Formats: sequence, C-alpha cells, structure tokens
Amino acid sequence: MQKVDIKAMNRAQLTRWLADELEVGPTRANAVFRALWQQGARTFGEMEGVGRELRAQLEPVAEIRSLEPEIELASDDGTRKFLWKLHDGHTIESVLIPDGDRLTLCMSSQVGCAMACTFCLTGDLGLKRHLTASEIANQPLQIQKLLPEGERITNLVLMGMGEPLHNLPALVPALENLLDDHGMKFSHRRITVSTVGLVSKMGELAAALPVNLAVSLNATTEAQRRQIMPITKKHSMAELLQACRDFPLPPGKRITFEYVMFRGFNDSLEDAERLWGLLEGIPAKVNLIPYNENPHRDLKRPDDATVKAFQHWFVSRGMSCTVRTTRGIDISAACGQLGRMREQAAARA
Repeated sequence: MQKVDIKAMNRAQLTRWLADELEVGPTRANAVFRALWQQGARTFGEMEGVGRELRAQLEPVAEIRSLEPEIELASDDGTRKFLWKLHDGHTIESVLIPDGDRLTLCMSSQVGCAMACTFCLTGDLGLKRHLTASEIANQPLQIQKLLPEGERITNLVLMGMGEPLHNLPALVPALENLLDDHGMKFSHRRITVSTVGLVSKMGELAAALPVNLAVSLNATTEAQRRQIMPITKKHSMAELLQACRDFPLPPGKRITFEYVMFRGFNDSLEDAERLWGLLEGIPAKVNLIPYNENPHRDLKRPDDATVKAFQHWFVSRGMSCTVRTTRGIDISAACGQLGRMREQAAARA
C-alpha cells in the first residue's frame, strides 16, 4: 500500500484524513500538524507532543517527505542558492536573498517550466513535472532550520523555477500551510506569487489565497511580448491587463508588474510612455529588472543611465517604480538563471 504524504495536505485536509483513517480528533490532528510545520519533524519519532500510540499508527500508512540537500553555493553579496534532490531524482533550486532587515526566499513550484520565455534559462528545461505541495512548502521550512537562532525568513516569492499558477492545486495547500497559525505563520503581506499571465488561473488564486500578485509583463506592445513570451499567443496583453483590472484587491494593495529590460528592445522612453498607458486603471507598481546577461543568450542588459531614465519617467508621474538590484550573479542565482546548478557548481570546483 502506498503511503500518504501527509505534508502535501493543508490542516483541514490532514484533520479529515486522520479522522477517517485513524479516528483521530482535531486536537491531536493539530498536534501532528504543528510537529510537521513548526518543529520540522522529519520522522514520526521526532514528533514532540504527539503520543507514542498515534505515532505508531502513522508509521505504516503515512510518510513525511523532505527535500534532500545536494549543493549549496554562496555569493559574494550574501545570496545563497540551494539545489534540492527530490524523491524521484529530479532537482529544483531555491535562492535566499538578504537585503537589510529583509531575508527573502525565492521558491520553485515546478521542475522546469512549460512557459518557454525566450530570456529564461529555466524554460530551456521544459516542464518535467509539477512539485507536490510538500515539495513547495519544504523549501522555506528546511532553509529556516539552517539559519542561526533568531534569524528568520521574512518574505517568500514564488519566482523560482516554474510557473506557479500552472501548479495551482499544489500551490494553494502549500501556501496555506505556510500561512497557518499552526504552521509557519507567514503573513499574507509577505508572500508574492508571480505569473507570466495565466489569465484563467488568476481569479482562482484570488479566491483561494490573500497573497500578493506579481505579473511578468516585460513588453509594451502585443508584437513585442509575443517575441519573448509564448503565453501571449494564448492570452493577449489586452486580455491579461483586463484580468488585472478585474483582480480583487483589498484596500492598499497593488499588483506588481515585473518588467525585464533588454537593451534596444523595450528600454526606450517610448516604451515607458506605452507602459504607463497600459497600466491605467490598475492599482499598480512597477519593478524594473535589468536583464542578467549569461553566455547562453545574445540578449544584453541596458546601461544604468537608460534604466534610471525609465524609472524617473514613472516616479515623476507619481507611480511607484523600483529597480531590482541584481543579486547572486556570481552563482547564477539572479532572475532567469535557475536550472543549471550542477554544471555551475562543477565549473566552480
């Protein structure tokens, strides 16, 4: 009999399963849940506050899956990149980014990615498979346990390998466990889910979770976006932007529009003016991401003056516009560079 991965369930699902399978009540179910997500128990024997009899009942029918750490690389700027081996031999990457009093974890949601954005190395892998809910949520859980006492991950961004909304059935329970007061107790204000624009799934995300939304736009015309983001053939920019206007936002929240800048392609002030017009009527902020050059692409990064002028165009008109600082470039941990960690580690050896 195949054992159940109990970390792939949210607390309500786990409570129902324990009641149905083992006739366990909610109080003891909560103790099991806390042992998994607050203690980080890796075996049933490690579960504190869970009786010996219940642990013995769980052993033959359930399993606690963890990620196997394979490689860790450290950048000169303090960024750390982790390669995790999964139970079937596939690997994923996570990136931990320190920035002042913020410690942000960039998490993966799939092995590879089906979106095939031309500028992203992860897309070269294709989609190998979706991550399970436990594989998604184990990333912050296991990295948190590696940190010194008193140091805590403050922010989670689903911007690593994969398109999060393409794996919504696993993403939702994973984030529910991270948000749960009996789990890792993250604030919904500190979790951001990024999408290339899976319009049909955006409403589902809003209905399921109160997290922040980031949309990877990267272009100011339909033709321009089609060149670099194949998803545009399925969902036009007009359709995507209307979905953003319809996206239910509580007071004070805005959608972040991520805009990767490529030299001579989408970095002109004419692009800035078009982008301004596209975002009309949307509570928005813009995050500019100067392209991170790599030997696998001919695309180039704009110079600093061009980026600054683009940013000034928005700021001078009253819209929040930030420039993402490139972090972890020496370990290929920057935006769009995940998926080749084994060969990168071998090259550094």
